[in-house]
Amino acid sequence: MNFRKILSIAWIYRNSLIIVITPLLLLPLKLRLQVASCAFGLCVMAVYWTTEACPLAVTSLLPIILFPMLGVISADNISMMYTRQINFLFVGGLIMAVAIQEWNLHRRIALKVLMLIGSRPCWILLGFMVVTAMLSMWISNTATTAMMVPIASAVYDQMSDVKQAEKSTSEEEASLKVKDVRYGNNEEALPSNRTNEGIFSDDVTVNVTNISSTVINFLNVQSEKSGDKNLRKAMLICVAYSANIGGFATLIGTPSNLLLPGALISVFGEGAAEQVDFVSWMGFSLPISVICLFFTWIWLQFRFIGIRQLWQKGDKQKDNRVKDYIVNSYNQLGPISFGEMAVFAHFVILAILWLTRDPKFISGWKDLFPQGLMKDSTSAMLICFSLFIFPSKNPFRKSEDPSGLPVASPPLLGWKTLEKNFAWDVFFLLGAGFALARACEDSGLSDSVGDAISGLSDISPAAFALIISITLSLLTEFTSNVSTASIFLPILCRLASHSGIHPLYIAIPATISCSFAFSLPVATPPNAIAFSYGGLKVKDLISTGLVLNFICVLILNGFLNTTGVAIFNLNEVSSLSNSTNQL
Repeated sequence: MNFRKILSIAWIYRNSLIIVITPLLLLPLKLRLQVASCAFGLCVMAVYWTTEACPLAVTSLLPIILFPMLGVISADNISMMYTRQINFLFVGGLIMAVAIQEWNLHRRIALKVLMLIGSRPCWILLGFMVVTAMLSMWISNTATTAMMVPIASAVYDQMSDVKQAEKSTSEEEASLKVKDVRYGNNEEALPSNRTNEGIFSDDVTVNVTNISSTVINFLNVQSEKSGDKNLRKAMLICVAYSANIGGFATLIGTPSNLLLPGALISVFGEGAAEQVDFVSWMGFSLPISVICLFFTWIWLQFRFIGIRQLWQKGDKQKDNRVKDYIVNSYNQLGPISFGEMAVFAHFVILAILWLTRDPKFISGWKDLFPQGLMKDSTSAMLICFSLFIFPSKNPFRKSEDPSGLPVASPPLLGWKTLEKNFAWDVFFLLGAGFALARACEDSGLSDSVGDAISGLSDISPAAFALIISITLSLLTEFTSNVSTASIFLPILCRLASHSGIHPLYIAIPATISCSFAFSLPVATPPNAIAFSYGGLKVKDLISTGLVLNFICVLILNGFLNTTGVAIFNLNEVSSLSNSTNQL
């Protein structure tokens, strides 16, 4: 058996080999010390998550197995991490998203916004980015991308069809003009003294001017083909990038956001996460998301379409074709139904409840109830409960079966529908993140790592935050956003505390940087979905995404040192520890 065949067999069984060999190679870490045992479990999970040797959700169940076996934490305590109230905040968001998708409300919203934006390529690009970012604030990035990419591809096909028709017409006209190739026709031959305008060889006369025209037409066709490819790339990439950018704008937009309050609670206690609620997070992150989205649009415009398209006049025929397609797609949805309006009303009420629970500048509705007992997850579960009982048809309109008996209206959301469409894997991923944070804190691993790299305390907080942002934004290109945040957030929180820095000064940019995964198809599911539609190469994502990585990191750190300081009181180093100690 030659070496190549051995490698082929090893590649076929690579996942099984990784699962078996990884714990064996990490056995030297397994000492009697609790810290070393926790590090062993953490490294095993990090390798499994990074290589995806088994599904991410399956790896997320390992804390319940590993840490009790290693003597780090009891099974009861580690299992409780999977059912924290923060988990149910995200569960509420997922259930709301399932209801929106079940009633096709997200598609109606997307097409309506595209109708309003415009039909020129530059505005179409912006329209897709705005819609995708808005939806991914409330619906999972993957679901949003899976819906928007087919729409983007169909719109591009409409634009491409117009261009193809125009090119065929121009080529036909060019071929009709080339009539100056003549064989033995002395009557139409040009005088021999006009050699600067014609070429004569073996009784063949070809007009140079017409040759130039034909060549120019050919080059224009090739240039348009290249432009079409670039436009397709831009439309696919813009959807994936916008989903990632919109995801960090709200606390429930992406699972890695919710790991931050969980890590704070695990490291500093229950009161530590009070500063990071729905309102404070959105007040800080939404402007960053908007600015990042704008610069992403400008960068994609420059990279693929050309910045001059912003002020050049568009092609009316092509614009009308695209506009007609969007309008027809919207009309095919039919008139808005009672169920759609009811789901939208539930969504609006949920957003209002989240925003007004504790708006900071005035008293919120939580003060009407026992202090500290009402959380954002309470609002989420209340609205979700209503989705399962609220009728999907107008109850004031009589509905009867053929026998004349009244017919009960089904609810807006059925359990079978939720069971089929709910993202159960995300629920386990979140729980695993909280479990890792608890294990690192209880075993003392966070303290040990903080002490080992305490020399970083000499660096200014702003520089420290910038370094962490760049590092994690590059690391998350190769690993899952949730796994990256799960591993690093508890350690960074403790490290910041040891360095005399407000933990949120480091934890917030670390959390958001995990969403800056723009450079590889494997970085996030939205990237993979866009890449799977064809037309994109890995080098397209790398050359575009790396620049965007640094742009977004700089924007994030700029806001961190301005609005972030004001919103989260980052200059008060001990505020978080003091609030925790009082509990």
